[in-house]
Amino acid sequence: MSFRLFAITIFLLFTHQISATDSDSTIGKYSWSIRRDHGFLIAHRPALVPLQEKHISGFEISLAKISSGKNEWEREFLNPNRGITFAYFDLGSPDKLGYGFAVYPYIDFPLNKNSDNKFIFRYGIGLGWVEKTFNSSDNFKNAAIGSHFNGIIHFDLRYEKRLSKLSLLEISTGITHYSNGSYSIPNLGINVATLNLAYTRYFGERLAINSARSDLKPKSSNWIAYIGAGLKKIYPPEGKQYNIGVISFSRMTSIGNKSNWGIGIDGFYDNSLSARLKNSNSELKGFSDDVRAGIFGAIEVSVGKTGLLFNMGHYLYSRWKEDGNIYHRICVRQYFENFFLCMNLKTHYARADFVEFGMGKKF
Repeated sequence: MSFRLFAITIFLLFTHQISATDSDSTIGKYSWSIRRDHGFLIAHRPALVPLQEKHISGFEISLAKISSGKNEWEREFLNPNRGITFAYFDLGSPDKLGYGFAVYPYIDFPLNKNSDNKFIFRYGIGLGWVEKTFNSSDNFKNAAIGSHFNGIIHFDLRYEKRLSKLSLLEISTGITHYSNGSYSIPNLGINVATLNLAYTRYFGERLAINSARSDLKPKSSNWIAYIGAGLKKIYPPEGKQYNIGVISFSRMTSIGNKSNWGIGIDGFYDNSLSARLKNSNSELKGFSDDVRAGIFGAIEVSVGKTGLLFNMGHYLYSRWKEDGNIYHRICVRQYFENFFLCMNLKTHYARADFVEFGMGKKF
Protein backbone atom coordinates (compact mmCIF):
# COMPACT_ATOMS: atom_id res chain seq x y z
CA MET A 1 0.00 0.00 0.00
CA SER A 2 2.80 2.44 0.93
CA PHE A 3 4.63 1.70 -2.34
CA ARG A 4 1.46 2.31 -4.36
CA LEU A 5 0.87 5.65 -2.64
CA PHE A 6 4.47 6.68 -3.23
CA ALA A 7 4.33 5.65 -6.91
CA ILE A 8 1.06 7.55 -7.48
CA THR A 9 2.56 10.62 -5.81
CA ILE A 10 5.66 10.59 -8.01
CA PHE A 11 3.43 10.20 -11.09
CA LEU A 12 1.37 13.23 -10.07
CA LEU A 13 4.43 15.31 -9.31
CA PHE A 14 5.95 14.88 -12.74
CA THR A 15 2.87 14.69 -14.95
CA HIS A 16 0.34 17.11 -13.46
CA GLN A 17 0.07 20.36 -15.41
CA ILE A 18 -1.63 23.60 -14.47
CA SER A 19 -2.06 26.91 -16.19
CA ALA A 20 0.62 29.54 -15.80
CA THR A 21 0.46 31.44 -12.53
CA ASP A 22 0.79 35.12 -11.84
CA SER A 23 4.32 35.62 -10.56
CA ASP A 24 3.55 39.25 -9.61
CA SER A 25 1.60 38.22 -6.51
CA THR A 26 1.67 35.54 -3.81
CA ILE A 27 -0.70 32.57 -3.85
CA GLY A 28 -2.12 33.73 -0.53
CA LYS A 29 -1.15 35.45 2.70
CA TYR A 30 -0.90 32.25 4.78
CA SER A 31 -0.73 28.49 4.29
CA TRP A 32 -1.35 25.29 6.23
CA SER A 33 0.12 21.90 5.48
CA ILE A 34 -0.09 18.34 6.75
CA ARG A 35 2.82 15.97 6.29
CA ARG A 36 3.25 12.21 6.69
CA ASP A 37 6.69 10.99 7.81
CA HIS A 38 8.32 7.58 7.45
CA GLY A 39 11.91 6.88 8.43
CA PHE A 40 14.41 5.42 10.87
CA LEU A 41 16.61 6.26 13.83
CA ILE A 42 20.24 6.90 12.90
CA ALA A 43 22.49 4.84 15.21
CA HIS A 44 25.48 7.18 15.14
CA ARG A 45 26.98 5.30 18.11
CA PRO A 46 27.03 1.51 18.73
CA ALA A 47 25.14 2.06 22.01
CA LEU A 48 22.11 3.23 20.00
CA VAL A 49 21.72 0.08 17.89
CA PRO A 50 19.34 -1.57 20.45
CA LEU A 51 16.92 1.33 19.86
CA GLN A 52 16.51 0.47 16.15
CA GLU A 53 13.61 -1.94 16.65
CA LYS A 54 11.33 -0.79 13.82
CA HIS A 55 10.78 2.06 11.40
CA ILE A 56 9.75 5.48 12.67
CA SER A 57 6.44 7.00 11.58
CA GLY A 58 4.85 10.34 12.29
CA PHE A 59 2.95 13.35 11.03
CA GLU A 60 3.38 17.12 11.09
CA ILE A 61 1.05 20.10 10.90
CA SER A 62 2.49 23.46 9.86
CA LEU A 63 1.23 27.02 9.60
CA ALA A 64 3.18 29.60 7.60
CA LYS A 65 3.17 33.28 6.73
CA ILE A 66 3.92 33.88 3.05
CA SER A 67 6.67 36.33 2.18
CA SER A 68 6.00 39.02 -0.41
CA GLY A 69 9.42 40.68 -0.28
CA LYS A 70 8.28 43.58 1.91
CA ASN A 71 11.58 43.57 3.80
CA GLU A 72 14.98 43.95 2.19
CA TRP A 73 16.39 40.77 3.78
CA GLU A 74 13.49 38.71 2.36
CA ARG A 75 14.35 39.74 -1.19
CA GLU A 76 18.01 38.79 -0.61
CA PHE A 77 16.90 35.20 0.14
CA LEU A 78 14.27 34.91 -2.67
CA ASN A 79 11.40 35.65 -0.25
CA PRO A 80 11.51 32.78 2.27
CA ASN A 81 8.33 31.83 4.15
CA ARG A 82 8.31 31.55 7.93
CA GLY A 83 6.13 29.30 10.05
CA ILE A 84 5.73 26.92 12.95
CA THR A 85 5.48 23.10 12.95
CA PHE A 86 3.84 20.71 15.40
CA ALA A 87 5.26 17.17 14.95
CA TYR A 88 4.54 13.72 16.40
CA PHE A 89 6.78 10.66 16.01
CA ASP A 90 6.45 7.02 16.96
CA LEU A 91 10.17 6.61 17.65
CA GLY A 92 10.25 2.92 16.73
CA SER A 93 11.18 1.54 20.18
CA PRO A 94 8.01 1.34 22.30
CA ASP A 95 9.65 0.21 25.54
CA LYS A 96 12.83 2.31 25.39
CA LEU A 97 11.84 5.58 23.64
CA GLY A 98 8.06 5.56 23.15
CA TYR A 99 6.82 8.58 21.23
CA GLY A 100 8.10 12.11 20.74
CA PHE A 101 6.66 15.55 20.11
CA ALA A 102 8.31 18.62 18.62
CA VAL A 103 7.32 22.27 18.22
CA TYR A 104 9.64 24.51 16.25
CA PRO A 105 9.56 27.75 14.27
CA TYR A 106 11.19 27.44 10.87
CA ILE A 107 12.22 29.35 7.80
CA ASP A 108 12.00 28.02 4.22
CA PHE A 109 14.81 29.15 1.91
CA PRO A 110 13.90 28.83 -1.81
CA LEU A 111 16.73 27.45 -3.94
CA ASN A 112 15.21 28.53 -7.26
CA LYS A 113 12.65 31.06 -8.55
CA ASN A 114 10.25 28.76 -10.42
CA SER A 115 6.88 29.09 -8.67
CA ASP A 116 5.42 25.85 -10.08
CA ASN A 117 8.42 23.55 -9.47
CA LYS A 118 10.43 24.72 -6.50
CA PHE A 119 13.22 23.33 -4.33
CA ILE A 120 13.22 24.47 -0.69
CA PHE A 121 15.65 24.14 2.23
CA ARG A 122 13.96 24.29 5.64
CA TYR A 123 15.77 25.09 8.89
CA GLY A 124 14.07 25.05 12.27
CA ILE A 125 14.99 25.20 15.98
CA GLY A 126 12.58 24.53 18.84
CA LEU A 127 11.59 22.26 21.71
CA GLY A 128 10.84 18.55 21.87
CA TRP A 129 9.51 16.02 24.36
CA VAL A 130 10.40 12.30 24.54
CA GLU A 131 8.14 9.89 26.42
CA LYS A 132 10.71 7.43 27.81
CA THR A 133 14.17 8.38 29.06
CA PHE A 134 17.18 6.62 30.56
CA ASN A 135 16.66 4.97 33.92
CA SER A 136 19.41 2.89 35.54
CA SER A 137 16.91 0.38 36.94
CA ASP A 138 14.37 -0.33 34.18
CA ASN A 139 15.46 1.55 31.02
CA PHE A 140 19.24 1.29 31.06
CA LYS A 141 19.45 0.38 27.34
CA ASN A 142 18.26 3.87 26.42
CA ALA A 143 21.66 5.48 25.93
CA ALA A 144 20.19 8.22 23.74
CA ILE A 145 18.45 10.66 26.05
CA GLY A 146 18.25 11.43 29.76
CA SER A 147 15.50 14.08 29.87
CA HIS A 148 11.93 14.37 28.69
CA PHE A 149 12.33 17.96 27.44
CA ASN A 150 14.98 18.59 24.78
CA GLY A 151 16.08 21.04 22.17
CA ILE A 152 15.17 20.39 18.53
CA ILE A 153 17.12 21.10 15.36
CA HIS A 154 15.36 20.26 12.10
CA PHE A 155 16.38 20.60 8.48
CA ASP A 156 15.03 19.14 5.26
CA LEU A 157 15.24 19.48 1.50
CA ARG A 158 12.04 19.27 -0.47
CA TYR A 159 10.54 19.55 -3.91
CA GLU A 160 7.22 21.36 -4.40
CA LYS A 161 4.84 20.78 -7.30
CA ARG A 162 1.87 23.08 -7.85
CA LEU A 163 -1.42 21.15 -8.05
CA SER A 164 -3.74 24.13 -8.43
CA LYS A 165 -3.71 27.87 -7.87
CA LEU A 166 -4.11 27.30 -4.12
CA SER A 167 -2.43 23.95 -3.41
CA LEU A 168 0.92 22.16 -3.54
CA LEU A 169 2.16 18.60 -3.25
CA GLU A 170 5.56 18.14 -1.61
CA ILE A 171 8.10 15.35 -1.26
CA SER A 172 11.06 15.83 1.05
CA THR A 173 13.78 14.18 3.09
CA GLY A 174 15.08 15.51 6.38
CA ILE A 175 16.51 15.00 9.84
CA THR A 176 15.09 15.97 13.23
CA HIS A 177 17.61 15.98 16.10
CA TYR A 178 16.64 15.72 19.80
CA SER A 179 19.28 16.75 22.36
CA ASN A 180 19.43 18.37 25.80
CA GLY A 181 22.96 19.71 25.33
CA SER A 182 24.32 17.59 28.22
CA TYR A 183 21.98 19.29 30.70
CA SER A 184 21.14 15.71 31.62
CA ILE A 185 22.92 12.38 31.02
CA PRO A 186 22.95 10.34 28.82
CA ASN A 187 22.82 12.67 25.84
CA LEU A 188 23.94 10.85 22.72
CA GLY A 189 20.84 12.35 21.13
CA ILE A 190 18.10 11.05 18.84
CA ASN A 191 18.48 11.60 15.07
CA VAL A 192 15.30 10.87 13.14
CA ALA A 193 15.81 10.58 9.36
CA THR A 194 12.59 10.66 7.32
CA LEU A 195 11.12 10.63 3.84
CA ASN A 196 8.03 12.84 3.80
CA LEU A 197 4.92 13.52 1.75
CA ALA A 198 2.90 16.71 2.33
CA TYR A 199 -0.10 18.63 1.07
CA THR A 200 -0.14 22.45 1.37
CA ARG A 201 -3.09 24.79 0.99
CA TYR A 202 -2.92 28.59 0.75
CA PHE A 203 -5.51 31.05 2.03
CA GLY A 204 -5.95 34.77 2.63
CA GLU A 205 -5.53 37.74 0.33
CA ARG A 206 -2.91 37.72 -2.40
CA LEU A 207 -0.02 40.13 -1.88
CA ALA A 208 2.01 41.97 -4.50
CA ILE A 209 5.53 40.52 -4.72
CA ASN A 210 8.55 42.78 -4.50
CA SER A 211 11.56 40.95 -5.95
CA ALA A 212 13.82 43.95 -6.50
CA ARG A 213 17.31 43.29 -5.15
CA SER A 214 19.02 46.00 -3.13
CA ASP A 215 22.28 47.61 -4.13
CA LEU A 216 25.38 46.09 -2.59
CA LYS A 217 26.06 47.73 0.76
CA PRO A 218 29.52 49.08 1.63
CA LYS A 219 31.68 46.67 3.59
CA SER A 220 31.45 47.21 7.35
CA SER A 221 33.13 45.73 10.45
CA ASN A 222 32.20 45.52 14.13
CA TRP A 223 33.75 44.37 17.38
CA ILE A 224 31.56 41.89 19.29
CA ALA A 225 31.67 41.27 23.06
CA TYR A 226 29.66 38.36 24.53
CA ILE A 227 29.09 36.67 27.91
CA GLY A 228 27.07 33.50 28.54
CA ALA A 229 26.31 30.81 31.11
CA GLY A 230 24.89 27.30 31.29
CA LEU A 231 24.74 23.98 33.12
CA LYS A 232 25.91 20.47 32.20
CA LYS A 233 26.20 16.94 33.55
CA ILE A 234 28.86 14.28 33.16
CA TYR A 235 28.75 10.58 33.97
CA PRO A 236 27.45 8.97 36.09
CA PRO A 237 23.85 10.01 35.19
CA GLU A 238 22.92 10.38 38.85
CA GLY A 239 25.73 12.92 39.38
CA LYS A 240 25.44 16.65 39.98
CA GLN A 241 25.23 19.49 37.49
CA TYR A 242 28.23 21.71 36.82
CA ASN A 243 28.45 25.42 36.05
CA ILE A 244 29.48 26.92 32.70
CA GLY A 245 30.71 30.44 31.99
CA VAL A 246 31.73 31.86 28.59
CA ILE A 247 33.29 35.11 27.45
CA SER A 248 34.08 35.90 23.79
CA PHE A 249 35.52 38.75 21.73
CA SER A 250 35.41 38.81 17.94
CA ARG A 251 35.76 41.01 14.87
CA MET A 252 33.05 40.51 12.23
CA THR A 253 33.08 41.87 8.66
CA SER A 254 30.16 41.92 6.23
CA ILE A 255 30.05 39.79 3.07
CA GLY A 256 27.53 41.26 0.66
CA ASN A 257 24.11 42.07 2.12
CA LYS A 258 23.26 38.88 3.99
CA SER A 259 26.27 37.42 5.78
CA ASN A 260 29.31 38.22 7.92
CA TRP A 261 32.55 36.45 8.67
CA GLY A 262 35.09 36.92 11.41
CA ILE A 263 37.61 35.57 13.89
CA GLY A 264 37.71 35.76 17.66
CA ILE A 265 38.81 34.33 20.98
CA ASP A 266 36.79 32.30 23.51
CA GLY A 267 37.30 31.81 27.22
CA PHE A 268 35.42 28.94 28.92
CA TYR A 269 34.95 28.13 32.60
CA ASP A 270 33.66 24.55 33.09
CA ASN A 271 33.99 23.09 36.59
CA SER A 272 33.23 19.59 35.33
CA LEU A 273 36.76 19.51 33.87
CA SER A 274 38.45 19.27 37.27
CA ALA A 275 36.06 16.45 38.18
CA ARG A 276 37.08 14.60 35.02
CA LEU A 277 40.76 15.17 35.75
CA LYS A 278 40.26 13.87 39.28
CA ASN A 279 38.41 10.78 38.00
CA SER A 280 41.31 10.07 35.62
CA ASN A 281 43.82 10.34 38.52
CA SER A 282 45.45 13.45 37.04
CA GLU A 283 47.13 16.01 39.27
CA LEU A 284 44.89 18.97 40.11
CA LYS A 285 46.37 22.46 39.92
CA GLY A 286 43.44 24.67 40.92
CA PHE A 287 41.38 27.20 38.91
CA SER A 288 43.28 26.52 35.67
CA ASP A 289 41.91 22.95 35.63
CA ASP A 290 38.45 24.30 34.78
CA VAL A 291 39.55 26.86 32.18
CA ARG A 292 39.76 26.54 28.42
CA ALA A 293 40.79 29.15 25.86
CA GLY A 294 40.43 29.00 22.08
CA ILE A 295 40.57 30.89 18.82
CA PHE A 296 37.74 30.55 16.31
CA GLY A 297 36.49 31.44 12.85
CA ALA A 298 32.82 32.35 12.35
CA ILE A 299 30.25 32.76 9.60
CA GLU A 300 26.92 34.48 10.26
CA VAL A 301 23.83 34.47 8.05
CA SER A 302 21.62 37.52 8.72
CA VAL A 303 17.89 36.83 8.45
CA GLY A 304 16.30 40.14 9.33
CA LYS A 305 17.06 40.82 13.01
CA THR A 306 18.05 37.18 13.57
CA GLY A 307 21.59 35.91 13.09
CA LEU A 308 22.49 32.24 12.50
CA LEU A 309 26.14 31.63 13.43
CA PHE A 310 28.41 28.66 12.81
CA ASN A 311 31.78 28.73 14.58
CA MET A 312 34.76 26.37 14.47
CA GLY A 313 37.48 26.79 17.06
CA HIS A 314 40.79 25.36 18.20
CA TYR A 315 41.77 25.14 21.86
CA LEU A 316 44.89 27.11 22.74
CA TYR A 317 44.73 25.94 26.35
CA SER A 318 42.91 23.00 27.94
CA ARG A 319 44.23 20.60 30.58
CA TRP A 320 41.49 18.08 29.68
CA LYS A 321 42.55 16.55 26.35
CA GLU A 322 39.99 13.77 25.77
CA ASP A 323 37.64 16.00 23.75
CA GLY A 324 40.32 16.78 21.16
CA ASN A 325 41.49 20.22 20.06
CA ILE A 326 38.57 21.20 17.78
CA TYR A 327 35.24 22.57 19.00
CA HIS A 328 32.14 24.00 17.31
CA ARG A 329 29.38 26.39 18.31
CA ILE A 330 25.97 26.79 16.67
CA CYS A 331 24.31 30.03 17.69
CA VAL A 332 21.02 31.87 17.21
CA ARG A 333 21.15 35.59 17.94
CA GLN A 334 18.24 38.01 18.19
CA TYR A 335 19.38 41.59 17.62
CA PHE A 336 17.93 44.74 19.18
CA GLU A 337 19.93 47.44 17.38
CA ASN A 338 23.51 46.85 18.67
CA PHE A 339 22.49 44.61 21.59
CA PHE A 340 21.63 40.92 21.18
CA LEU A 341 20.42 37.86 23.08
CA CYS A 342 21.92 34.50 22.16
CA MET A 343 21.54 30.74 22.53
CA ASN A 344 24.61 28.59 21.79
CA LEU A 345 25.14 24.86 21.41
CA LYS A 346 28.80 23.93 21.90
CA THR A 347 29.95 20.59 20.50
CA HIS A 348 33.02 18.54 19.71
CA TYR A 349 31.99 17.47 16.22
CA ALA A 350 28.72 15.51 16.70
CA ARG A 351 29.04 15.24 20.51
CA ALA A 352 27.25 17.95 22.49
CA ASP A 353 29.24 19.66 25.25
CA PHE A 354 26.70 22.13 26.65
CA VAL A 355 24.01 24.70 25.86
CA GLU A 356 24.53 28.27 26.99
CA PHE A 357 22.42 31.43 27.04
CA GLY A 358 23.93 34.87 26.93
CA MET A 359 23.99 38.45 25.72
CA GLY A 360 26.33 40.64 23.77
CA LYS A 361 26.93 43.97 22.12
CA LYS A 362 28.31 45.26 18.83
CA PHE A 363 30.75 48.15 18.85
